[in-house]
Amino acid sequence: MGTQGPLRWLDGEGWLVALGGGDWRRGQTDVVDAQVLSIANLDRPMVVLLSDGTRQEAEGVLEHYTLLGGPSGEAFTMRNMSRSQLQAPALLDLLAEAGILYLGGDNPLPLVRNLYQTEAFQQIVAGYTTLQGLVIVGAGAGASALGVWVAPQVRGLGFLPNALIVPHFTRTEDSHLRETLPQFGPNLLGLGIPDGAALALGPRSQVDTWGAGSVTAVVNLQTEED
Repeated sequence: MGTQGPLRWLDGEGWLVALGGGDWRRGQTDVVDAQVLSIANLDRPMVVLLSDGTRQEAEGVLEHYTLLGGPSGEAFTMRNMSRSQLQAPALLDLLAEAGILYLGGDNPLPLVRNLYQTEAFQQIVAGYTTLQGLVIVGAGAGASALGVWVAPQVRGLGFLPNALIVPHFTRTEDSHLRETLPQFGPNLLGLGIPDGAALALGPRSQVDTWGAGSVTAVVNLQTEED
């Protein structure tokens, strides 16, 4: 397990990048996107998977990375994918070769509900933990999905097993995060990540912040008995 203070994340050879959000069309994520490309194996393809939106929007993200110097690849959206399609050999083979996986969208629920406990998710974890060195970028809803919860009683993908990740975070939401964090359980870390900023977690316990703005961390030290 990677650790840095109260922060914990799944140990692996790849990176986890939680991007708060921002409009890539307007260049708001360019700094973070360039950093992603600087650590990824660009000889491997990129896979874009959006929780919602259209196939064209997913392909737009892929094209954006390609124009920044990234690799080619394939783009999908949960809107037109079933759980059975997430088990398709062609997709599993693509994930087994990928160097970058981009999880994005506005709603994390389709991501976690459709991905969790599928062969596709198992392949993603394998790609991240092994020498494949998969870089997983969670943007907006995708960042939220990397944590332990995405909503009360709805678990996330658990790459950060003790963190609740709040994307599109602003300083005015600080008190709200402190008040709502105990609702998700004891001993949790709340991470507020603004648009244009990212928390990057590396394979040797590296912790970096990229882009504009800073990450807000709130620790809930409440115990079960409290």
